[in-house]
Amino acid sequence: MVLLQPDLGAARVTVIGLDGGARTAREADHLLHRLAERLPLPESTHGCTHPLRDPEPRVVLSLTLPDDAAARPVFDRLRDGAAGEDVAAAWGERRAGARAAGAAAGAAAAAAGTGRAVLFPGWRLLTGSLTLGEVFARTAITRAEALGGTVPPASAVLDTRGHVRPELRDGTLLLRLMPARGGRYVPFEIPDPHPCCGARA
Repeated sequence: MVLLQPDLGAARVTVIGLDGGARTAREADHLLHRLAERLPLPESTHGCTHPLRDPEPRVVLSLTLPDDAAARPVFDRLRDGAAGEDVAAAWGERRAGARAAGAAAGAAAAAAGTGRAVLFPGWRLLTGSLTLGEVFARTAITRAEALGGTVPPASAVLDTRGHVRPELRDGTLLLRLMPARGGRYVPFEIPDPHPCCGARA
């Protein structure tokens, strides 16, 4: 698969799909964060969630890595259970675990250039308040868009609320925003919605 990265040209990457049986985005987020602590993931890794409706509703995952050399030890640890999680994995034609079909669906979604990003270059730096210019400079997020398609200026201030989940669109990360008090912005996805909006964190 080839993803286009702004200013870098075409970058060849490899995708591992995962299915840990997560029922909600919150559960999937927590699983990705645990895996980030236990797997040898390069800083350039993108970890995304993907809703899967058949045969049973759940949220599958994907890890997009820079090349096969980076993916091989990650897949091997997942296959051997060394990550300490009950997670099925799919990498190319390789399969591991009882839910490998769901894992393959996660890989396919990432290969199609879509997903909800939890892990991405610079994600740990998104705390407190930052200008959008700082967000773009420090992370892999390349675009931000507010309700109605408005594009805020780079000087606009983002209150991260400790919860930033950009969308993977055609291989680039788009952060959707809502206006907040004082001319600031907040991420469109809120960390603790009330129950009717679903459980996400």
